[in-house]
Order: sequence, then structure tokens, then C-alpha cells
Amino acid sequence: MAMIRAAALGALIYLTIVVCYPDGIGTAYHVFVPSLIASGALGVWLIHKTFDLSEVAAKFMVEAAFLVTVAAFVGFTMPQRSGKTPFQQWADGARPTRSTARRGLRRLGLDPDGVAGGILRLLPDR
Repeated sequence: MAMIRAAALGALIYLTIVVCYPDGIGTAYHVFVPSLIASGALGVWLIHKTFDLSEVAAKFMVEAAFLVTVAAFVGFTMPQRSGKTPFQQWADGARPTRSTARRGLRRLGLDPDGVAGGILRLLPDR
């Protein structure tokens, strides 16, 4: 269960950054990162099994460390057309808006007016 949970949450973090900052380039990067997330989720599972972590807090810390690592890796390494990574754009004040998220959903092949676009109401409309 730990592997599935870690993989699903890692993929959710990756997809959130891809949708919110849709000007990404580099096809090889977007092939490499999901396989890296899957490998990391396997690593989380192996750590759980190897050390037989019985404490819930220790299991939580291993998974939280994995998710923070995924967010930092994707946020600081995803290539963008502007030349700035998503976290650099965030630091410069570029916040995701509904229009950028709509472009991100279209880039993934999802309908921004459909079910996947329902989360866009949480973003500011600029």
C-alpha cells in the first residue's frame, strides 16, 4: 500500500506542477520524471519492508520525505520556455491562474471545461 500511495501522491505533485506551469519543454524530461517517481515509490516500499517500520510516525516521515523530494526535484529542474524553473517563476511572483491551468490541462489532453477542470475554480482568475 505504501508504494501505491507514494506513487499516486508523487504523480499528483508532478501533474500539479505541469498543469500550473504549462510552458514546459523537453520530451525526454517528461518521460524520465514519471519513471523516476515510480522508482522512488518502489524505494519507499523497500524501506518500509526492509526496516519493518512499525511506528506510524516513521512511515509517515519516509513518505513525506519522498514527496518533498519529488516536489523539489520537479520544481527546480523542469525546463520552461522562459528559461526559469517553476519555483524560480514562483519566487518572481508568477502565480498559477485559471488561464494557465487551462493551457496545462489542454497540454495533457484533458478538457478544461470537464471534470478535470473543476479544480480550476480554486485558482484566481486573472
